[in-house]
Amino acid sequence: MSHSHFVKPLTLVGIALSLAGIGVPTAQAATQSVTVVTNLQPKSNVTNSNITSFALTADELAEQKKLYGDVTKTLVKLSGTKNTRDLGGYQTADGKWKVRSQRLLRSDNLNKLYISDKKVLADKYHVTSVIDFRTPGQINSAPDQAVPNATNVNLSILGEHAFGDDKDHPTLNPDFSGDGSFYIQRLEFGYPAVTGYRQFLNMLLDNPQATLYHCSSGKDRTGIATVLIMSILGMDQQTIINDFMQSNQTGRTVKLAWINEYFREIKQNYGTMEKYITQLLDFSQVKQEKLRSMYLVSTDGKDTTYPAPQEPAPAPTAPDNTKKPEEPTIPAPIPEHAAKPQHKANKVKVISTKKLHTSYKYHLKGHKQWFKDAKLKKSLGHTPRHSHTKWRLVKVERIKINHKTLTYYQVKDHIGHLAWLAKANVMKIK
Repeated sequence: MSHSHFVKPLTLVGIALSLAGIGVPTAQAATQSVTVVTNLQPKSNVTNSNITSFALTADELAEQKKLYGDVTKTLVKLSGTKNTRDLGGYQTADGKWKVRSQRLLRSDNLNKLYISDKKVLADKYHVTSVIDFRTPGQINSAPDQAVPNATNVNLSILGEHAFGDDKDHPTLNPDFSGDGSFYIQRLEFGYPAVTGYRQFLNMLLDNPQATLYHCSSGKDRTGIATVLIMSILGMDQQTIINDFMQSNQTGRTVKLAWINEYFREIKQNYGTMEKYITQLLDFSQVKQEKLRSMYLVSTDGKDTTYPAPQEPAPAPTAPDNTKKPEEPTIPAPIPEHAAKPQHKANKVKVISTKKLHTSYKYHLKGHKQWFKDAKLKKSLGHTPRHSHTKWRLVKVERIKINHKTLTYYQVKDHIGHLAWLAKANVMKIK
């Protein structure tokens, strides 16, 4: 029997606690640095905002296999999907550990699963959790075929709509047209992506059986989810890129420029994947160690489980026999009117609003609070540090907060993100 429910990430981006390191094996290596890689692309590339499909020529396919490895080594052969793969067998950077087989499956959508496919996923792979990264509209138009005895959870990584680049809002670089526009901050720092991927990683900690995660084509949202998993488990960056690029061999389109941009923006804003995962995704070192202990085994033929993190034992305290026992005190009754102190919320009144029509010639100051709504009630957290994204002004409003008059701008980027922030935090590019 299948259970389905929709989960919306609600919490704001937290700052991860800085935890003292315990002896960490080198499976952590992949989160320590981020490097941009340059290589060849397939000549064929046809992209749209839904499911991308194209056929490589024999020469292009041979070149892709030479550059990034043969996708058939990890491909799960199902009749109703094209891009279902088992992460089992990937080795860590030090070669000592590998991912358990039949535990982590990445895929395209499950709308066309055959009965035989469902049997394979349920009986052979023991899938008990299906995580769907698609938008509500995509799910309604092509709902998953249920995997027997598996729970289906929907986590929309792109929010309400999977809108990409279009002719009215072209990206600065033609390499990022169509689905490529997702990689310009949206999959890295977009609020739905950050909260969605955080929840996804935490769900992996709670499932002792196999998890299958997917989007529409199994290449962008699913590809980045795989980048996060492989980074935490300790694969080197080239292995991670190779897995990402293998979607081209399944009739989908991905570009090396896309994954390079993803790594570049993370390095620019956080320095390393480890800091990005720990700080922005709020997935602590202890949780990362637990994930490794669940999904890694040794490569020496013994399949030894990766060591679980050790919780530090509290230091014993000697009893203090010098103190005399204190008489119990009875708290004084709290007056009814003082039991619940009242905190007045800020009163925001919009005095005036005016539409603006500027070009994309503004930058935003880093780590400044921004909001989703004009009355500043729905915070989006803080702006990314050192971002080079260009914005245009959509509206200007004068508001009164507790008798103080302020000016706020609504800004919009090339992808379509909208936000409100104080006038002082918007800078015109000279």
